[in-house]
Amino acid sequence: MATAAELHSTNSADDALAITSDTGIPRYNRRLSDKILAAFNHAYAMGEIEIASGIREVLARLDSDVPEGAGQRRDGAIALCQADLWIEFVEARNGYRTACDKPGTDSATVATSLETMKDAYKRRSAL
Repeated sequence: MATAAELHSTNSADDALAITSDTGIPRYNRRLSDKILAAFNHAYAMGEIEIASGIREVLARLDSDVPEGAGQRRDGAIALCQADLWIEFVEARNGYRTACDKPGTDSATVATSLETMKDAYKRRSAL
């Protein structure tokens, strides 16, 4: 672990990287919207729809404040779009679970539900 004296006496980029790794500070910085999106995904997947709705509103505000093309890692893939695709996937997953768990459901319905879930997953993963 770096001492306080070592922290204040660095002058080169190599020293800064050494201290960064020594103090446990990550060398990368996730965007705030990525962190909020992760919270949204967790809340929605756990069935906390009211909380997820509030988090989605925060994502919408963040997306409206970012100038077009500024800091976007993926072309056109903004957090709000990802949240909507996550909703689509979770709803498809829930539909598939319901079809599988309901006694007497015909295999065609289960297969259709499975394909719907796969399609939603592919759309979400394509980002």
